[in-house]
Amino acid sequence: MKILLIFIDGMGLGRYEAASNPFVRFDPRFFKELFGQPLTIELGRFYHPEGCLVPTDACLGVPGLPQSATGQTAIFTGVNAPQLMSRHIPGFPGPALAGIIREHGIMRRLAEQGFAVTSANMYTPGYHELVTMKKRRYSVTTLVILEAGIALRSLPEMQQAQAVYQDLTNDLLLPLELPGVTGITPAEAGRRLVNIAENHHFTMFEYFQTDRYGHKQNWLTAEQVTRQLDEFLCAVRDSVSSDMTVIITSDHGNFEDLSVKTHTNHAVPTIIMGSRCQEAATQINDLTHITPVILSLLKGENFL
Repeated sequence: MKILLIFIDGMGLGRYEAASNPFVRFDPRFFKELFGQPLTIELGRFYHPEGCLVPTDACLGVPGLPQSATGQTAIFTGVNAPQLMSRHIPGFPGPALAGIIREHGIMRRLAEQGFAVTSANMYTPGYHELVTMKKRRYSVTTLVILEAGIALRSLPEMQQAQAVYQDLTNDLLLPLELPGVTGITPAEAGRRLVNIAENHHFTMFEYFQTDRYGHKQNWLTAEQVTRQLDEFLCAVRDSVSSDMTVIITSDHGNFEDLSVKTHTNHAVPTIIMGSRCQEAATQINDLTHITPVILSLLKGENFL
């Protein structure tokens, strides 16, 4: 079995309201074909042999709006990071969260058990140097990769079509004039991601334009993001083999409600497609359940 985890930052389950929810106003084909209607909280839990939807608690019993650092730590470790820290922490992980990732990170745990793991994301050349110069900070997802002893994909992998940039199309890379880097379609990015995942037991990919533009409340860019994400996800769905399970999830709400600039306390969607999707979906209620379900799927264990 192979698992592809697509992490979409800032994507919650909003109301069936076109005035505030891009997933209703623009009605992406991926969700419509999978669930028969737009991606909203009204769907509830949805079970089907081709795909399941689980409204997933991102608040984790802690007051306040869910945030990226603690939410992502919960996803990629199975640890209730907001509860341990007694608050939701935004942005990038500090030493305490980094320690949780070091000990419990899913990629390290899988790698130590002999599974082939990777991240498909491309990082720009000189990324580590920028971190050393304190012009960048390691995100949760980046620490999950590094703590597993896995090298970050960069320009050589992109030149060989063995990496996907976080914007899907490489549009943000083109001004850098990197040799061999050209624009691609979201569908091509989706097919490329599946191709990478076919050669690993576990592959993760991070997309965060949803969170970025959710904060901006700009309907023109929201439409572009929605349509590009839709094309990308449709290509992933149409390209996966029968032995691959795709899990799509998020850390907190944001993009689903453009009436506010902040995150939301909405449940986030966890979408599972592929073998054992219905069985896996029954085991998920909040963000801390994602890692245990993946571990059980890959190790061929029965769910407890």
